[in-house]
Amino acid sequence: MDKHTKVSFKQAWLCEAIHLRESQWGPQDDSKARLLAQNEYTPIAKIIRRATELSQASGLTTSITKLSAAGWLAFFVILGLAILTGASSAFATLGNGTQPVNIVWALLSLLGLNLLSLIIWCVTLLSPTATGGRLAQLWPWLTRKLARGPDMGLAVQAWWSVWHQARATRWLLSTGTHLIWMTLLLAATGATLFALSTRQYDFVWETTVLSPDVFVNWVGWLAVIPQWFGFTVPDPDIVRTSTLVSQHDAETARRLWSGWLLGCLVIYGVLPRVVLSLVCSLIVVRRRAHIKPDLLSPYYVAVLNRIPSFIHHADDTAPPPSIFDIGNDHPPYAGEAHTTEHLLIAIEPDPKDLWPPEGIGSIVTCVGPIDSRESRQKILRKMAHVRPLNLVLVCDARHSPDRGTLRLIRDLSECAKRTLVWLRHNQDSQAHTPAWLSQLRDLPEIKLNIRDDPASVMQWIERHHD
Repeated sequence: MDKHTKVSFKQAWLCEAIHLRESQWGPQDDSKARLLAQNEYTPIAKIIRRATELSQASGLTTSITKLSAAGWLAFFVILGLAILTGASSAFATLGNGTQPVNIVWALLSLLGLNLLSLIIWCVTLLSPTATGGRLAQLWPWLTRKLARGPDMGLAVQAWWSVWHQARATRWLLSTGTHLIWMTLLLAATGATLFALSTRQYDFVWETTVLSPDVFVNWVGWLAVIPQWFGFTVPDPDIVRTSTLVSQHDAETARRLWSGWLLGCLVIYGVLPRVVLSLVCSLIVVRRRAHIKPDLLSPYYVAVLNRIPSFIHHADDTAPPPSIFDIGNDHPPYAGEAHTTEHLLIAIEPDPKDLWPPEGIGSIVTCVGPIDSRESRQKILRKMAHVRPLNLVLVCDARHSPDRGTLRLIRDLSECAKRTLVWLRHNQDSQAHTPAWLSQLRDLPEIKLNIRDDPASVMQWIERHHD
């Protein structure tokens, strides 16, 4: 495996989802996906291309996209709830200013639960089964509630599996936990600052069995670090006299206690969560860089064994009139710009029919015919390279439109910008024209021509010669 190959998280997610689906329900029909994957030049690119094609065909890509959007929505909803909770707790703790605020209860109310959660997180982090915090579990739970649809359970299972294989699950959830607490505490700090700026509060402390020196020392210890950042701190005399609402210099005491309370919220509440969220996110980013399918696992070894490498053999005797015959050194992926080619391909033609048909202009490259499994695979593989502007598929109306032919028409048309099915011999007594019309009606992106003459085909190409 190429160590320098970059794999996006969504690509790894798709690969793991296909892995889990095939492990649970058996191998999928991947004939077309393997044809496209064998054009890639590295094993990891082959695996990704195959998984991408299978996911798109089964609708799993849509489910993963919806789940990803639901995850972001759930995360922002939780952050919104954290803001409301933090602001509400601050206003509830400080009250309306008519009653003095017990400084001890105010600090415990705003920081107590956060500090308890932080201690529990630090202790459980030593456990090999740590999950990163209970609060972050709300995120995947709400995501599953918001994301509804087929394959959501498989998509969720694959998401967890990818992070688990990278050994980053606990750090991802820890990042979420710290971000939620940080948001809550920032909201509480902002609401506290707003309340202190718009109302007048008196701060007191009360005790029955403890001496004033206990609170003097307690306030002094907590004030050490906030002082480094410029927060105001009440001196010991103000701490001692704050057992009474009325003081000698009440205005000064209010300002000093307000600065001390805000300093404790920022230094002992917000700052640790900011630092821990950064540390955990850096660990996640570092381990995220190593997320990619394990090509040494038995599953991927078996998949790669079924994807042969594509090797283009040049034919010196054949003329190279077209990009279809020459090939590309760097084939474009599906979804990129189409070439300017106009191709004409016959599907199981009558051996008595002249090929190529008379009246087809030189701007059209005649390919085929497709009359065997080998020719079918060869042309499908080439079509993945060429991606023509206009594609004309020549079918014999005297043959019934079986599912294999219809599937081939659909697969070929997906590689072209426009597709026209030229139904020849449709006036013959043995023709199955009604059946062709009925079956092709289910493919609205494909046009149908039932005029058995090359001129109508050339007119269609000339109309779409863009």
